[in-house]
Amino acid sequence: MFIHGKRFMPAVLAALLLLCGWLIPYSSAAQNKAVDTLYMDHSPKKANLWAIIPGGGQIYNKKYWKLPIVYAGFGVIGYFAVANRSEYLKYHDAYICSATLGDQCEDPLAQKYSTDDLKTIRDYYRRNTELSFIAGAAWYILQMLDAVVDAHLYYWNVSENLSLKVEPALSPVYGMPSKLPEVQAPVNGIKITVKF
Repeated sequence: MFIHGKRFMPAVLAALLLLCGWLIPYSSAAQNKAVDTLYMDHSPKKANLWAIIPGGGQIYNKKYWKLPIVYAGFGVIGYFAVANRSEYLKYHDAYICSATLGDQCEDPLAQKYSTDDLKTIRDYYRRNTELSFIAGAAWYILQMLDAVVDAHLYYWNVSENLSLKVEPALSPVYGMPSKLPEVQAPVNGIKITVKF
């Protein structure tokens, strides 16, 4: 059953407010330490629930610098979806007019292009509109995955003692005969040292 705009928007807003109220961690000064640590844990499940709202998972993970990237992606994809949909409707109307009325159609696009060309252009914009919607869904899922993976790595210990050192090295070759038995020529190589 389709819900019209006047009844639909308050229902959506109420659902979002309930969801946000449920996701916001509750803490009180009167609570004991065990309950406080329960709400202080950084949970990938909570990050996933927050990510239902675009950018919410990034806010939950305190990665505020990712918000412009998330919203820019949605903005660009939304722009292309709306632009392609608008062009599709314009060429669809011209195609219908041209196919039904023929030369009597007064649509400027129908006068400019043939019926076959209008169908080809209409199908092109329909394909691009559908691809925009698919890209939007993929971007939505990607921002959710980013939030969950970032929540998993939230307590990842990156110590100052970790290091990777790459340098050139000369190594002697053992067991390989040389032209002169008393001279072993070293071999050029790379030495990689990892410190934990």
